[in-house]
Amino acid sequence: MAQAVTLWLDRYPSPDERLVAQPVKRILVGNQKGGVGKTFVASGIAQAMAEMGLRVLLIDYDPQGHLSSRMQVDGLPEGGESLLTHMLGESTKHIARSLVSIPHERFGGRLHLLPASTDAFLMDTKLTLLQYGRDTCLVNALEPLEKSYDVIVLDGPPNLGTAMDLAINYVHRRPGELMDHSGILIPVWADRSSFDAYNLLTEQIRAHERRSKSKVDRLGFVVNAYDARKGVVTRGFYDGWYEQTNPGVLTTLKDAIEGREASDMQVPLLDYAPDSPHAQAMRNLAKELAA
Repeated sequence: MAQAVTLWLDRYPSPDERLVAQPVKRILVGNQKGGVGKTFVASGIAQAMAEMGLRVLLIDYDPQGHLSSRMQVDGLPEGGESLLTHMLGESTKHIARSLVSIPHERFGGRLHLLPASTDAFLMDTKLTLLQYGRDTCLVNALEPLEKSYDVIVLDGPPNLGTAMDLAINYVHRRPGELMDHSGILIPVWADRSSFDAYNLLTEQIRAHERRSKSKVDRLGFVVNAYDARKGVVTRGFYDGWYEQTNPGVLTTLKDAIEGREASDMQVPLLDYAPDSPHAQAMRNLAKELAA
């Protein structure tokens, strides 16, 4: 009887069991509009995912390095080489030597950071001179790390240049990958400029899809720093985001002091204010993205 049951289960596997092994989950937190909370959201969901037991790599892909400083990391560790060096094929050491473990007990050693480097300010210029392999250089640079993590989160650059193109390419849906397993998470504000910025980002995504014949999943919006007291216009734009259906709004982060203080004091949010509404919103968002 046991053999018969085993044979039947092998032939008719559970519908909840994925038939194709999934690649590492890759999330780009992206929007070229500055100040909408890309770094805050990228850091928050990475912390929450590590707290829930996942192995998470957080990449500071913004040359300004705000994410690195907020995670209390001064720069690359001794012996580490910048991400750009690996993208250009000029590295002499394994990229794992460039990672920093975030020491807070809450994350259980599961949260690592690839810090920013000042050479990233020249990324678009240097990559323009790269004659071969430019489209896949970010994929190739990060590939040696992928088996060590469940999730890789990129804090995107504040522009729509070559670096952003490569980040979009990195999170595109790979062969056999389920819809919305990876993709772009988009922080926005409840204002006109965020809608304009999203339209530009959409054009860039569609151009990449046409050029590469691939699909890039937009995971959803995070409406950040919302305060209904700002007036009827703000509330109107807020409602406008919730009218979007593809993608839709995943959560709203209201304007709250805990988030600002954690950023100003350069302490991870879930360590500084673990019981705050912002921290709980990050946990809920992480659970949804990790599903």
